[in-house]
Amino acid sequence: AAALLDLGPQAVLLKGGRLPPEAEAAGGGAAEAAERRAAVGMVDVYADAEHGVVELRYRRVATNNTHGAGCTLAAAVAAELAKQVHSGTGPLQPLEAVRAARAYVAEVFAASAGGKVGTGLRGPLNHARALWRGGSDGAVHDEL
Repeated sequence: AAALLDLGPQAVLLKGGRLPPEAEAAGGGAAEAAERRAAVGMVDVYADAEHGVVELRYRRVATNNTHGAGCTLAAAVAAELAKQVHSGTGPLQPLEAVRAARAYVAEVFAASAGGKVGTGLRGPLNHARALWRGGSDGAVHDEL
């Protein structure tokens, strides 16, 4: 992230994924390995001149519905920055926009955990989560 920042952008966000699999080195069965992977978690790396390099860690959600995660994160960051511009409250705070976007993506991942869409290995994220989990109509829709 720091090397990319040296090339000239004001901020850099590297979308990560699972941390190195030290958690998988220990013995045990599949359930124990899954628990260790979840505990290790995920990490994105953000960098700018004001904050330096910041690791943004979060828990892994057990789901195969991960298709579109990078695009969703990028769009959410752009939307959060646009909200800052529209509010007119001062200079842009890209790190805060990234944190808000990560929170949104975490909600989408959690809502995606139970569904199955299509026949591929990786299903899409559930952006319509409010419609399936007690949305504005108050109903809970369990099928995607």
